[in-house]
Amino acid sequence: MTKSSIQIFLRLGAVVVISLSVLAGAQDPQTTPAAVPETAASNSSTPAKQNSADLLRTFKTIHVQSKTPLAKPQLLAGELQKNPSFDAWGLSITNDPAADVLIEIDHQPGWFSYTYSMTHRSSEIVLAVGRVDAWDGKYASAKIAKEIVKRVARVRDAPKKH
Repeated sequence: MTKSSIQIFLRLGAVVVISLSVLAGAQDPQTTPAAVPETAASNSSTPAKQNSADLLRTFKTIHVQSKTPLAKPQLLAGELQKNPSFDAWGLSITNDPAADVLIEIDHQPGWFSYTYSMTHRSSEIVLAVGRVDAWDGKYASAKIAKEIVKRVARVRDAPKKH
């Protein structure tokens, strides 16, 4: 591949990954026999993908953020802690942004709707998302807490198979 053809690809916005050793005429390391066992070994050591049910079952810490001054994070944190299941599940609210789960609250200006999302931090998997209608942030926080507890209860309080 020539320098001018690489420039054409880059101008078109295509992502081009070129191994310098291939351009220099060296043998492709992915096709050598020594590289094949190494690739197979690395595939077996990768962790299995987690699903949202597994993450909902195992997370312990929650960080609450609000993108609106109408619903303060403390309102939602307090509503979550009022639920008896919260302590039974071993959950805790933290001010550390590196918590297991992030809950974000937002408000649509001009409407009585509040949106929320619950995301697992390390995997970036969205665990819950929704919208509630409420007159103000206090009532919205109570409704959001109820929805989140209901979502978590589906997997944590599920009947165990014998």
